[in-house]
Amino acid sequence: MCWPMLERLVPIQNFHITVAFLGEINNTTLQTLSENIDDRDLGAAFELSLNTVGYWPDSRVLWLGSSEACVPAIKLAQTCKQAANRAGVRVSGRKFEPHVTLARNPAAPPPAPLLDPDFLMRCDSLQLYQSILDRDGARYVEIESWGLS
Repeated sequence: MCWPMLERLVPIQNFHITVAFLGEINNTTLQTLSENIDDRDLGAAFELSLNTVGYWPDSRVLWLGSSEACVPAIKLAQTCKQAANRAGVRVSGRKFEPHVTLARNPAAPPPAPLLDPDFLMRCDSLQLYQSILDRDGARYVEIESWGLS
C-alpha cells in the first residue's frame, strides 16, 4: 500500500485481528472463559485475504480488511463470543468484520491507497491477549493460546 505519510500509525507489533473484545475481566471469569474455549471445536486453520482498505469515520480508524466474507473467521468469532457469553462476559453484538487497524485518529480522513493491498494471512491459532495502556500507547501480553486443527 502506498500512502502519503500518516500520523498515529499502529506499531506493527500490535497488528492483530480481534475476534471478540472482552473488556476488563477478573481472574475467575478468565479461568471460566479459558475452560469454555478448551471445550470448543475452534475449527481448522484458514487463510484470510486482506485486500481492501477502509476508514470508519465514527471511530476514526484506518483499517486493512477483506472484500469477501471469510466463513472460518466468522465461525471462530461466533465460537469465541459464545464461550465469552457462557463465562458471563457480554460481547458486542455487532457484525464481525475481520480487520487489522493501521492507524487511529488521523488528522484527516486518509486518501485512497495508490495500490490495492494484496496480503494472504494464515490463521492457525487463537490468542487471548491483555492490553496494557501506558504513556507509549498500547502493548499486548499473551495470556493463552489455542491451536486451530
